[in-house]
Amino acid sequence: MTPSGERALPQGAKAASRVAAVAADASDLSIFSAERLRLLESAVVNSYDSIVITDTGTPSSPHPRILFVNEAFTRLAGYTAAEVLGRSPSLLQGPGSDHAEIARMRGCLARGEVFTSELVNYRKDGTPFHVEVRIMPIRAPDGRLSHWVGVQRDITARIEAAAERERLDSRLREQQKLESLGVLAGGIAHDFNNLLTIILGNASLARGNAGSPQALAQNLQFIESAVLRAADLCRQMLAYSGKGRFAVRPLDLNPVLRETAELVRDSAAHGRTLQLDLADTLPAVRADATQLKQIAMNLLLNAAEATEAVSGCIRVSTRREPLDSARLARARLGAELPAGDYLVLEVADNGCGIPVEIQDRLFDPFFTTKFTGRGLGLAAVLGIVRAHHGAIEVESRPGAGACFRILLPACADPAAPAAPHRAAATLAGAGRTLLVADDERVLRETIGGFLVSLGFKVHLAADGREAVALFRAHHRDLSAVLLDLSMPHLDGAAAHAEMQAIEPACPVILMSGYSEDEAVQRLTTRGIARFLQKPFAMAVLLDALAVVLEAR
Repeated sequence: MTPSGERALPQGAKAASRVAAVAADASDLSIFSAERLRLLESAVVNSYDSIVITDTGTPSSPHPRILFVNEAFTRLAGYTAAEVLGRSPSLLQGPGSDHAEIARMRGCLARGEVFTSELVNYRKDGTPFHVEVRIMPIRAPDGRLSHWVGVQRDITARIEAAAERERLDSRLREQQKLESLGVLAGGIAHDFNNLLTIILGNASLARGNAGSPQALAQNLQFIESAVLRAADLCRQMLAYSGKGRFAVRPLDLNPVLRETAELVRDSAAHGRTLQLDLADTLPAVRADATQLKQIAMNLLLNAAEATEAVSGCIRVSTRREPLDSARLARARLGAELPAGDYLVLEVADNGCGIPVEIQDRLFDPFFTTKFTGRGLGLAAVLGIVRAHHGAIEVESRPGAGACFRILLPACADPAAPAAPHRAAATLAGAGRTLLVADDERVLRETIGGFLVSLGFKVHLAADGREAVALFRAHHRDLSAVLLDLSMPHLDGAAAHAEMQAIEPACPVILMSGYSEDEAVQRLTTRGIARFLQKPFAMAVLLDALAVVLEAR
């Protein structure tokens, strides 16, 4: 439908009269020669971009009405000129239109401002298309706003190509993730199956060696060694995931490195030169000492392997450096870190070097260029550094060695003194009663049997609900509670809260496979006397009980 008194103009030659009419209303037509008008007509009509000219609306109908469209518009939108003249441009809107952008457009038009955006419009047949749009005011010589001209460029192919690239990238990322998980699962299964074979084999041998104390002791020693290696693998898995934080405190990095270097020098650095170049004055770093030892050990063992074929030299150095955002952004994990003072731990070697094409995979779990089943190694280093809000730099090329730099934020607090070594505790349980709550039957009965052998009276609970019931019945006699964090029916956090309401003075030793930081974060109440991370030796349990019971 067209406005009263107007008729739809065909495209091409007759479009000049419409363009001329608009131009005449906007400015003095006398400045245009016939040749210029012909060029103007040709440019508008044949433009690659869709062009729409509207009025500014009327007092009775404030919405603009379409006065002119070029051929590109009819091709793009699927309407003929006769179908749109006199109608509102909103006919191009549909269910997927961005209403916030449309509201912004109306605000710009109300203020007489230029509007630029990307929008989704709809063809006559209802199919969507994407456009870059720019709507500009046309003013009369007296400054009065007389018309709007909208220029739209079809960007549907670009948007669809970008969406297809994103779909392909997503599929590639998913495939790479599955490959990484496969390598991780395969590596863990490889290591754990070896350890379980050791444990099962020695357990079978132990049955046959019951009459030979020396042989039995060796079997038990092998079992204990395998279990400790399995526990270390679990810690490395936590470190890889960035969840391996334990006792975080301000500490001096240099003693940690000296101790670790001596271990490596004795076990893996034979035939290699190991140099320590540690800064005399070094600020503290807020970290867990055990995990920093893990970083140093993994980097030193990696360097020792890289220098097997040469007269190897490994250099370990520390220093304090002010790092800016640009350098941190180039480091792995450093993009979000603030500029400031950092401790730099550098481990460099003159070994075989690392090809550029595999440097991005160095920190993938169980990735190796040597042989399979190497473990988490550098992947654990990455997880520990992530958990400590640090970053990693790697420089290497084949035949020229490698240099790993660990960047850790400096701490203003002084380093805390090392915890004193505590001798293995001895404890008599006669006259004392304990509650042990754990949903794993064999573990629960193992701990209970050990405590009974020390003279304790022990109540065993298979879940949190049973633990609370036993606590309610016996809390006046209980000396302490050993409570697992993850249990059915009522988890450790909820059970602990109910126990606190019954008798807050009874000490609770929390047990969990999580790190201490994560386990404590899951509790909503206070009152945890000690924390034991699984797996733990009975001597560690004995030490924790000694500390708790001494305080009562």
